[in-house]
Amino acid sequence: MAPALDHRHAIIGPPPSPDGWIRAADLLEPAALDAALAVIREYHEATPEVAVSYFTAWYAATIVGPAIAMFVLARRVPDLDPAGLSVHRHEGGWFDATAFHHPRAALLTSDPAAPDPADSDPAAPDPADSDPAAPDPADSDLAGSGAVEPTAVVADVDALRRLLVARIIGHLEPVISTLRSRARLGPAALWGAVASQCGRTFLLTERVSRDPHAGREEADAFFADAAPTLRARPTWQQFVHHGRPYTGMRRGSCCLAHRLTEEFCTACPFVRSDERESRLRQWIDSQGPGGLAV
Repeated sequence: MAPALDHRHAIIGPPPSPDGWIRAADLLEPAALDAALAVIREYHEATPEVAVSYFTAWYAATIVGPAIAMFVLARRVPDLDPAGLSVHRHEGGWFDATAFHHPRAALLTSDPAAPDPADSDPAAPDPADSDPAAPDPADSDLAGSGAVEPTAVVADVDALRRLLVARIIGHLEPVISTLRSRARLGPAALWGAVASQCGRTFLLTERVSRDPHAGREEADAFFADAAPTLRARPTWQQFVHHGRPYTGMRRGSCCLAHRLTEEFCTACPFVRSDERESRLRQWIDSQGPGGLAV
């Protein structure tokens, strides 16, 4: 799953040290959220609008990245309850890691880790009542064969996808609601930042699947279920480069980075399609073998 997370990573278990780690539940508190925004404003000399835009994208990436990668590559959806998550903040205010305190995930009935209804024991202890100490990360892998605590078991991929959408929106909705009062940005701009991170992760799963179309198709199905909340979704720019198909992305809303860099991002909706394709071709070549248009 790691290649699909790009320069971020996820772990199972508690944060390895207190340095830089913040409990996701703490960011639901206005004071903690304001402190996180202050770091971005000071480090980047950003306006409130840019700071909120950056925070939304960076925080969303640490939540949706592992969740979407796990759904596409392992057909599991992790528990996104803020009480069971921590995120690691880099000095510039961006987040580069996610810690899932417990190996809890929703599964398909066909998943080897799914409980067999015939073997269910109504007298068995509830996992929530067990020792809360997190397992050794080496012994647990939400996307692999390690021990997993099922939070739900569903019959098919469509149901699992709907659960993915519900968990992502459910986790981010209170954060987005608070952020709206911190800057002059509407819901389309903020949820558009979330949607862009979702689209990016779907495309990055090609690093593992090696299928140039699967990520885009999975994303389209996801965004259909996520409407209208994620209505400012990205659209695709498809082209052939060196004889193989690539998919680039056009964001559904602007991230405002141009206010600091004086240049629009490649995926920005204000960049012309021909310029975007030219940039993407150069980006692919700069990555060497296996490069993607993401």
